[in-house]
Amino acid sequence: MSLATWKKEFEGKKIVIWGMGREGRSTLAFIRRLFPDMKIAIAERSDADFEAIRNGDANVEVFADDTFDFNACDMIIKSPGIVVRDGIDTSKITEETDLFLKHYGKRTIGITGTKGKSTTTSLVYALLKEACMVNLCGNIGVPCFDVIDDMEKGELACFELSCHQLEYCTHSPHIAVFLNLYEEHLDHYGTFEKYAEAKANILKYQDEDDIAIIHPDLKCYIQPWNERVYTIGKDIYADGTTLIGPEHTLAIRESRLIGAHNFENLAIAYFISTLYGVTNTQVKEAVKKFRPLPHRLAYIGEKDGIRYVNDSISTIGETCIKAVEALDYVDTVLVGGMDRGISYDMFEEFLYERNDLQIIFMYASGKRIYHEMQEKHLLREGLFMVEDLAEAVHLAKKITKPGHICLLSPAASSYDHFKNFEERGEVFTRLALEK
Repeated sequence: MSLATWKKEFEGKKIVIWGMGREGRSTLAFIRRLFPDMKIAIAERSDADFEAIRNGDANVEVFADDTFDFNACDMIIKSPGIVVRDGIDTSKITEETDLFLKHYGKRTIGITGTKGKSTTTSLVYALLKEACMVNLCGNIGVPCFDVIDDMEKGELACFELSCHQLEYCTHSPHIAVFLNLYEEHLDHYGTFEKYAEAKANILKYQDEDDIAIIHPDLKCYIQPWNERVYTIGKDIYADGTTLIGPEHTLAIRESRLIGAHNFENLAIAYFISTLYGVTNTQVKEAVKKFRPLPHRLAYIGEKDGIRYVNDSISTIGETCIKAVEALDYVDTVLVGGMDRGISYDMFEEFLYERNDLQIIFMYASGKRIYHEMQEKHLLREGLFMVEDLAEAVHLAKKITKPGHICLLSPAASSYDHFKNFEERGEVFTRLALEK
């Protein structure tokens, strides 16, 4: 297998890998394969374990990133999520994602959006692998550099793209799916506009041969030369459990998916699969086997007559609204987490109008929502405020009507009290079903 074009990317350059998370480690391993003796700089937090990062590699030097002179390097390979400080020449910054798309963009299906990208990416992958050699990578699956050997064989990549992975991209995938755009990650970007710009890089560098699948509100990000644009909800949509695309329709009879938005995601995956020759029979079989991702509208069981649904992935108001609308017999909703300062105006109106729901607010954002509703004279019967998830579940067990659903859909990040949304969902499951 020849990796000659990859060698040209790095040969003779002074390289720094900024951040040694999953992608940073993957980048170092790949470059080391190509150049066993190349001197490589690693920039990490000043409190990181430099010896562990160096890992006995005599040709690796580790530096504190807050004092390192990035401008002295030819190439800065930045890990997602790192905020670039003032004074650094951003023209030298690249990312695994951008380098990968430069080499394999024409065989990549990229999916982004504030919400729904993990499920949609998983569905695209599940359908395509019925007929194609395809890799799942990016924000879900493995770092994209880990599948380079397979891509060199001519395989496809199904790539979930976060805003952080797209932030410094100058290449776009052949098929770009832009699901939606809500206020998120303002702690990193500062403004919604900058966050949107990062997401829109999935479309920005497409050419006339590429395909864009977008939410209708996002047409402003389409480039003038891109005519192969399909609109979600118009060209591609679901009518109940029937998937409808520009030239194909398929009724799904067996599926574990819950909610209209998930069948819309499936319709997108179905359309993409038709472009690669996946048959309707293969699609049906893939959907029948597909298991929804954990912590995303996942039914976790029944205890003492109450049914519990875990939607811990929900970090904004819009996703909680969709979760409630996707389920019948929701009685109690648990809301709140880390307060990142995002707007909840529409969400607060929804909670006020849905007086059939009991809402238990918790943590910092839950308290803010409750107090904002109080200031707006939106308080009503059935709104409660507690300190944490344990208290919320304890109260839910007392007030949820038998035969109905207690839904965890926090509309907020988990990071103030949990390692991630997965841990939050696991704690909820334990609290809900314990004796």
